[in-house]
Amino acid sequence: MNNYESDIENEMEASWEADYKEVSKTEVEVSWRAFKKRISKRNWKKKRTLSYKVSGAAAVLAVIFTGYFFLNIYNPNIQVVNNSSLDKEIALPDGSLVLLKPNSEINYKERFENTRGVNLTGEAFFKVVKDSMKVFKVETATTTTTVLGTSFTVSQEHGLKDAKIALYTGKVVVSVKGRVESWAIIPGESFVYEKNKTFIEKFETDLSFETGNEFIDVNNIELDKLLDFLEDRFNCEFQKNPYTKNKRVTLRINRSDSLKQVLNILSIINNTKYEMNPKTKEVQILKK
Repeated sequence: MNNYESDIENEMEASWEADYKEVSKTEVEVSWRAFKKRISKRNWKKKRTLSYKVSGAAAVLAVIFTGYFFLNIYNPNIQVVNNSSLDKEIALPDGSLVLLKPNSEINYKERFENTRGVNLTGEAFFKVVKDSMKVFKVETATTTTTVLGTSFTVSQEHGLKDAKIALYTGKVVVSVKGRVESWAIIPGESFVYEKNKTFIEKFETDLSFETGNEFIDVNNIELDKLLDFLEDRFNCEFQKNPYTKNKRVTLRINRSDSLKQVLNILSIINNTKYEMNPKTKEVQILKK
């Protein structure tokens, strides 16, 4: 081991004392330039790598921004107009069902975001899917109906401020634009806004074609309530008398039935005669 170390020391001393050829300034300059060139190449590679990283980050940001723009900004409005004589069935983005009545129009977004909402002109029946995190709103020219999940109709005629909201299931809150107060209604109640006045009406939830039914099965209902329904449906007026008091009836009324057809059925099952004045549309009820 000692001999090995001694040999290395001798070689180092010999190298130090040996004579070397003098290097010219030109050779030094050439070597220096070659060294600087190698350093520059390395720096360029680092810059190019950094440039790629910056470009990649910019591309990722562009994709994120594009996705944000598409999901949060590009959300087109859907407009549906029913110019037919039949109800038009519409499935909303959340799965809620709308029966748009003839001569009516509805507008809503392609995707529901923080809230679910539609704008209505005319009349429609709504069967709203329940969502405790997102309320559902129906806007008309004068009213706003707010729900979580329920079935109801909203009616507002073209060019008029009057509106009517009838509730079949669940619970809704109705407000009138320009007013601070709001009204909560329960099934069997209608909120009516007419001539700048508001009031609540009662109605039979089973006596309605607004939900899309083709027929109504009237089961042991008071005759007075049935006559009220017929008055609204056929725009007529029944002359009430003792023959109708406390009477109950059971029958089926089809959507296509005329007033005359319904009265014929009632005359048979009630042993009663009905006479209608075609001019005044007043119906008299007489005992046979």
